[in-house]
Amino acid sequence: MANPRPVLDASLRARLTDYMLRQQIVELVYRDSSGQVQVVHSRIRDLFTRPGGDFIALDKGVLLAADRILIIDGHNLNGY
Repeated sequence: MANPRPVLDASLRARLTDYMLRQQIVELVYRDSSGQVQVVHSRIRDLFTRPGGDFIALDKGVLLAADRILIIDGHNLNGY
């Protein structure tokens, strides 16, 4: 059985929820499944937990595993 993805830290979840409620477009820097760094500008539509971890739904049906996100609006997530 694969190791489950970590659950979002409460302070990070609060920040993401704030972005979602304000419908603010944010810059997300993340590592895709092939290991490449990607940058997207989008609104956060939903945050949810499923087996395997926490996920973030963006505009246009984009779904990201929360643990793949590196930077949100210039805030490095290494501390979370």
